[in-house]
Amino acid sequence: MRERTLIKLSHYQAVLEGAGIPTFIRNESLAHLEVPIPTFCPALCVVEDGDYERAMQLLHESEAEAAKASIEDCTCGKCGETNPHSFDICWNCGTELAA
Repeated sequence: MRERTLIKLSHYQAVLEGAGIPTFIRNESLAHLEVPIPTFCPALCVVEDGDYERAMQLLHESEAEAAKASIEDCTCGKCGETNPHSFDICWNCGTELAA
């Protein structure tokens, strides 16, 4: 998987490594090119070819969960304020939100 920045690749790497899939980032030092050349963009690679399908499934699931969480809101039980689903604490009153 190629990306222009290391931020997304690092997140993907953490997801896969957390699931026990060894990875490495190829062309990491080329991430700061002024004019990115797609062929040389950093790429997240799985070490074992046999892990590829599972890795792609995990990344698709991670993206779907992130998209879902970004559009769902939750309401604070104490003050009634609407908070993004990804928040653990109400931005208005500081009360812990229910999971």
